[in-house]
Formats: sequence, structure tokens, C-alpha cells
Amino acid sequence: MRVPPSITDSLSTVPSLHALPVVGGNLIPIAGVLFFEWSPTALLLVYQAELAAICVWTVVKIPFAHKRPNNAIDDRFRLLGPLQEKRGAVGLPGPLPPVYPRNVPTLVFAVVIAPVVVGLAFVVFALTRPTVTEADAAAFLLGGAVVFLTRGIDSYREYFRANEYCEHSPRSLLLVPFKYLFVVGLLFMAFFGLESTVETTTILDPRRSVLALAIGKLAYDIRASRLEHDDDRRSLFSLLYGSKRTEIEPVPVETPDTEPDLRTSMGRKERVVDAVVHGVIYLAGAIGFVTVLIVGFGVVASSVAIVLVGLGFGVFFVALRAITRYLRYGTVEYHCYDDVLVAYDRLLEEPQAKVENYAVTDITITNGLVDRLLDSSSLDFDVYSTDDTTMEMFVPAPERVDTDDDANESVAMDVPHLTDPRSITETLGLSWHLDDSASK
Repeated sequence: MRVPPSITDSLSTVPSLHALPVVGGNLIPIAGVLFFEWSPTALLLVYQAELAAICVWTVVKIPFAHKRPNNAIDDRFRLLGPLQEKRGAVGLPGPLPPVYPRNVPTLVFAVVIAPVVVGLAFVVFALTRPTVTEADAAAFLLGGAVVFLTRGIDSYREYFRANEYCEHSPRSLLLVPFKYLFVVGLLFMAFFGLESTVETTTILDPRRSVLALAIGKLAYDIRASRLEHDDDRRSLFSLLYGSKRTEIEPVPVETPDTEPDLRTSMGRKERVVDAVVHGVIYLAGAIGFVTVLIVGFGVVASSVAIVLVGLGFGVFFVALRAITRYLRYGTVEYHCYDDVLVAYDRLLEEPQAKVENYAVTDITITNGLVDRLLDSSSLDFDVYSTDDTTMEMFVPAPERVDTDDDANESVAMDVPHLTDPRSITETLGLSWHLDDSASK
């Protein structure tokens, strides 16, 4: 896998130039107020468009983020959690950086939440600004196009060309749209406050009020850009949420240089059956309950369309769960050495995890539903637990956050649906665990 270069190796622009595209986007509303007498409605519409542009470009960036999120989900989130645990990337042709399967859960969340965020902002706007003139609409189209373009230029120049994707995780990228939503909310409140005072004072007329807020927005964006590129300072949002400096720099799983003594994995039939069964079992939870409700309502209402919608809803989640299960275990081959077991993903061509024999505390053979169907057995490796994670309300300074990757720690490992599970324990010299379990 190609390892992306460090941003510090390729970033040649001076810090003061980082904010140029954002400054250009902010100058358009100011120019509109000064020369074209844009109204508060027009200015708010432009800022709504900027929020939408930020959400769009954030979604574009997420697949390429190199770092691992510091709040990683796991297999407990069965639908998408297995993907975030994946290591390795898929290379793309041309100058594009690789994409990371582990970013898919965050990407799905961003695709779902971005329209909600933008829609919420527009709903508030519609409730408070029911009248939009042709001049306001024209300002919205012009200003919206400019801010979308400038945000795109900034994304290309900083994120892709300057390799800033090396410094971000998908989680740290989500900070920007949420932060900007907060800024837009403050602008709304500021507009309302100023509108209630402009008739009682000669200091701030409507035009000056709008111009003051536009300049204040420009000053905020410049300050935010400087803080982002200043290693010694952090904004309040970074303190509460974290930033790219508090995310995990991934490292590869170290494996022996020699050929493994044994390679084993599920057969093709086992992989397919395992994925399908786990997909169907997923209907036993809330998804199945909602599916039954929709289908039942369609039956009561004698509506074939509603029944088909309910069935389609259930099939979609069954298929999604089956795919993530297959990508979690179906593409994995287990490499056994005399002292370590390595889970290796054949699709990504990347080791995923390992367990060293000295760390194993127990091994058990299980025979679940799929094993009984396939006449196979699964191995469960238990290891010493070193989890001392504590929750903190505030994110500590970056130098105090644990950003070390746990790639080379021995982890508990499940090896599902093998026809000869003892071949692994024999290679590792750990079959006595199974003998002890059998004698109890």
C-alpha cells in the first residue's frame, strides 16, 4: 500500500496564504452590500449556500482521510462497525490519493446528516424570512456559486494538492460543517438583534448592520484558518471535539519476514452462508420490527406499494449487513507462524490484526448456528486485557492525547467456520488450551 507523504514535506505556501480562497469567498458578500445594496435576506442566503458548500466538500474529502478516528466504533455496531476496523486502502488511478474502506461509516453518516444540517438551517431561514425578492434570489445564485467555487479551490489546494488528507481522519473533517452551522446560527441571532435596534439608534442603519456582520464573518474565517495551521493554539471547538492533531496516525501490523507455516480461511460456501445468515439475523432487531410494521400497515391498507416498500426496506438492511459481514471475515486469510497468528485481508492486501501466543489466556471451540449448518467449528482467542480507557468531557492538549495506533498489540480474535481448527492451535503450540477445556 502506498503511504501518503507528510503534509509538512509538501506544503510550500506561507501561512498567510492559506486563507486566500476563503477570504475571496467572504469578499463577495461584502462587495454585494457595498456596491449592490444586498439585503440581510440576500446575505443570509449566501451564508446558507456556504454551509451547503462546506457539507458537500466535506463529503468529498472523507473517503481519502488517512488517519484513524480516535473514537473508533467496533463490531458492537454490527451494521457498519466492522468496516471501520479495516486496515489498508484501495489505490485509485492518476493523481488521486487512495481511499480507505474504514472511512465508509463516517461517509454514510455525513451523507445522511449533511442534508439534515442544511435543511434545518433553511427551515429556520424560511420561518424568519418568508419573502425573497428577485434581487435576493440573484444574489443567492451569484454569491452561492462563488462560495462553492472558493471552498472547492481551498479543498483542492489544501487537502489534495498539499496532502492535508494525511493529517485528517474522517471524524476530524466533520468538525468543519458542525462548527459552521454554529456560526450561521450566531449570524441569525445577530441579525435579529440588530434589526430590533436599528430603528432606535442612528449609529447602525440597516446597511451598516449588514456590512458589520459580513466583516465580522470574514474576521472569524481568517482567525479559524490561522488557528487550524497553528500547532500551539486551539479553538474552543477543538477543545470540546478534538481536531486532526488528536487523531490516530495508522501504522502497519508487523508480521514475521518468513512465509507462514500455515494459511487457512473459510471456504467459499462458508463465506457466503456466513454473510447471508448474519444478514437475515439482523432482522431480529429494530430493523425487523420496523419492516414488520410497514408490511403490516400495507396489508391492513390493502396497498401493494406499501408492502413492497416495507420488504425493500428490510432487504436493503439485510443486504448491507451481509456485505459488511463478508468484508469483515470473508476476505480474511489467517497466517500462522510458530508464535503469532495474523489476520490478513486478501482484498486489501494488508494485515489486519495479530495475536501472539504468549498473550493468549484461553482458546475455545464454538459451534454456532452457521457451524452446525456447515459442519465446521470456530475458534475464539482470549488475551490479556489492557483497556484503561476513560471518558473525558474536554479533549486534552494534543501532546497528552493517546494517538498511538494499537496495530501491534495482541487482540482477542475470532476465527470462524473452519473444517480443521486444530491445525491453527497445533501450529501455535496452543492446543493444550483446547485439551484443558475438554477435560473440564
